[in-house]
Amino acid sequence: MKKLSDVELFLFDMDGTVYIADTPLPGAFEALNELKRMGKKVAFFTNNSSKSLLECADKLRSMGYDAEEEDIYTSSMVTCEYIKDNYKNARVFVLGNDNLKQFFHDYGITLDDRNPDLLVVGFDTSLTYGNLYKFCCFVHAGVPYIATHPDITCPSYPAPLPDVGAILKMIEASTDAKPVSIMGKPFKPSAEGIKKRFSLPADKIAMVGDRLYTDILFGVDNGMVSVLVLTGDTDADMAEKSPVKADYILGSVRDIPEAVKSGR
Repeated sequence: MKKLSDVELFLFDMDGTVYIADTPLPGAFEALNELKRMGKKVAFFTNNSSKSLLECADKLRSMGYDAEEEDIYTSSMVTCEYIKDNYKNARVFVLGNDNLKQFFHDYGITLDDRNPDLLVVGFDTSLTYGNLYKFCCFVHAGVPYIATHPDITCPSYPAPLPDVGAILKMIEASTDAKPVSIMGKPFKPSAEGIKKRFSLPADKIAMVGDRLYTDILFGVDNGMVSVLVLTGDTDADMAEKSPVKADYILGSVRDIPEAVKSGR
């Protein structure tokens, strides 16, 4: 049995895990601060590729948690690192908003909307039909594409937002072509990026989240300690019926420090 007390880095999903929309979950941020007082590292990993690090950190700070940009890892960063390692000097057409494109600039990746070697589809909150059609034309011409993450929806009020997974369904239906790779949780490139970024082996990292098929599957498939909290996407009945089994199921993030102290 993997022990929470042996974990050195607690990696948290954000929406549904430490807050919902713009409201912090009861006791969540107090628990994170307690973990840090216990000598644990605390960081955040979000699949959302439409937000900048500054926006992510500012949102946490607006809720009273002292977050730094270096505490946050996103699927945008995973994607850029993967391209740098596997598609050296590639010219890339990005179906994404300005925040995602800025990550590519920051990583020194050339953007090209005329003759790309590779295509990337992200959570494009500025999506236009013209850009979607251009993307599909490149796919029809044989240019490979990757996705920043697989989520079909992004939490929002009054209804979830269509996310990358929904855009992928449009592209696949129009071109009969699937992405050659998908980044973000639960896939391996993200795990490799996390281990490298924090210089830790998988068994010293706990992935804490509310979604079975992203957060928890990410931990399970990549050798991390997986902690499901029942404050967002998953309830106890869903957890019981799912083939994806977390190492720990807790009511909320505020229960984690006590579980660590108890030697679990």
